[in-house]
Amino acid sequence: IDEEITFVVVSGDGGDDIGMDQVIGAALRNDPFIMLEYDNKGYMNTGGQLCYTGFKGQRNPNAHVGPGQRGKLQHHKDIIDILRGTNAPYLFQAAESNARDMIEKARKAQATVRNGGFAFGKVFSVCPLNWGAEEAKGNEIVEKAVESCAHPLFEIEHGITTLNYDPEKRGKKIPVDEMFKTMGRAFSHMLKPDFADLLGEVQAEVDQRWARLKARAENPLL
Repeated sequence: IDEEITFVVVSGDGGDDIGMDQVIGAALRNDPFIMLEYDNKGYMNTGGQLCYTGFKGQRNPNAHVGPGQRGKLQHHKDIIDILRGTNAPYLFQAAESNARDMIEKARKAQATVRNGGFAFGKVFSVCPLNWGAEEAKGNEIVEKAVESCAHPLFEIEHGITTLNYDPEKRGKKIPVDEMFKTMGRAFSHMLKPDFADLLGEVQAEVDQRWARLKARAENPLL
């Protein structure tokens, strides 16, 4: 091919469950393309079954909520942390609520590919149909995912972590229940008293990952 072309592979988080070995292989080989994951917390093309990026307690067709059943049993998968171990040159998380940040990361990803390297980006994506959320709440849900640090905005360039947006410093950090309030019936049970312990587990996990991310951003050796 004579002209310069940037190859972009677009997948859902389900594709990166089923195809995790191919993703890791591409990162280890440093294949020169951008891999972009839309994280909507489920296998939405086949009916919304549970996905490993889904939050613990999330309701899915194969993760029921009822007597003795409390939704998804595991915490959400951190694919960026998994790929960190491959030494891929450029990894990032982005969200449409912070459009300029996302555009800047897209440019960095393309530059990485032009230099012969692999780039991976994860973007938070809403799914009103399978979540049971109001369609008009899409932008609000994305913003709350970022402000709650459930989907923090950061990048890793050659092993060095940079935190691109810190809601704590801006006085905008919110608890995860504020996010779940807008995300529909797949998450609404998490707000009930019977699930207070489960909500606390999710909050503790999000807080721990946020603290770890800040520590890495403050110390290049991490």
